[in-house]
Amino acid sequence: MVKSLFFFHLSALLTCILLACTPKAAPTIRPNQTAKPPAQRPGAHQPMDTIRWTTPVHPKPPIGAQPAQPARPSGGFGDTYHLAMLLPFLTNQTTGNTVPDKSNLALQFYAGAKIALEEISQTEGINLVVDVYDTQANDADFLPLISNPKIAKADVFIGPVRNSHVEAFADWTKRNRKILISPETPTSELTTQNPDFIQVNPSLRAHCEAITQFVRNTHRDDDVTLVCKEKEADRLPYFQNANAALPGGGAFAELIVPDATANFDKIDLKKYFKPGRTAVFILPTWSSQDFVMAFLRKLKETKGPSKVEVYGMPQWQSYEGIDPEYLTSLNVHISSASYIDYSVQEVKDFQQKFYESTGTIPDGDAFNGYDVMRFTGKMLRQYGLSFPENLDRETFQGLHGQFRFSRIFTSGAVDDGYNRPDYLENTFVHILKFEKFGFVPTK
Repeated sequence: MVKSLFFFHLSALLTCILLACTPKAAPTIRPNQTAKPPAQRPGAHQPMDTIRWTTPVHPKPPIGAQPAQPARPSGGFGDTYHLAMLLPFLTNQTTGNTVPDKSNLALQFYAGAKIALEEISQTEGINLVVDVYDTQANDADFLPLISNPKIAKADVFIGPVRNSHVEAFADWTKRNRKILISPETPTSELTTQNPDFIQVNPSLRAHCEAITQFVRNTHRDDDVTLVCKEKEADRLPYFQNANAALPGGGAFAELIVPDATANFDKIDLKKYFKPGRTAVFILPTWSSQDFVMAFLRKLKETKGPSKVEVYGMPQWQSYEGIDPEYLTSLNVHISSASYIDYSVQEVKDFQQKFYESTGTIPDGDAFNGYDVMRFTGKMLRQYGLSFPENLDRETFQGLHGQFRFSRIFTSGAVDDGYNRPDYLENTFVHILKFEKFGFVPTK
């Protein structure tokens, strides 16, 4: 086995930000303490960090000559690739030891990705050069970054995060034939005719399709009712279209209420029940916990001995103040792009590594950073820069979820196996059910 050397320079500014943003772990964990370098503030649109892995025998230069149109070689042992991470560290909002809360996503994601890079250097046998850039928050600060000549040296980009940044940068990467991995933004159709654009976070459409397929595995379509406010009615076609594509699929019933609806006291839910069958209600809503609670309260009063199931959105997991009795008695499910099983040894190992590296505990963004970077390294090792062309045949199991990519066509083309997709999207979505101690994967 060829050992790899890890050369790493990180400004003390990022270290201080990371240590300030997240709580300390339980005192039973004892991290190794390392000396901190003096604080430095990177210049405007300069890489905030550069990470290099290389083999100690016959090392290759970290950056080779870049052709105008990069070739797409197959992956192989010892190959070198140049990556860039574009994340909102918000260093222009940092004053002294005060760190903006909104920088936590970037800090956690970066720290998780850094652990993955260390593992890639040992397991995948490829050499990576990674530059990290601060996108800041505003478009006016981000757009000049695209014209930075250092950016063009990268083959693969991870980030940015903000919708407008992703849309603008997707256009730039398409024109320059670069691979863009969007790790956070779940919005559909930010780009077209861009087969090197990879969306990791499933879109709302993917969530709706996953719920529909799950429900239809055990229920008839006339058992299902879609419930929403008028302003949310544009979400219902996702369910209806997904249902129509299934064998024997008809149409779900729809209950659309006025936006000002505060309760369901005057709404008769009994007509949606059928003797001896389970009534299924799907609520594609997330902005109003009060609306969700009002529906659950009315449904519990109405159902009597009848069986019911309720399906909601990922944001329900963070709702506070809903009595768990409602969630269990009404068989509440939600869709989710991620699920972390903290009893798994690999998850425990990552938590320990993260704490030893940063002095903090990892959150979901840290797991996402780890998974996205591990996935990127694995795909580069297997396929080189042609990996986007092969993603629809690959499944990647991460610590916080699976990646199963579909070819998405939004510009009228048909997926006949020959047409190039508009982009690639991870469409794997967990369906979680509330049990005694929280939401867990369905069996």
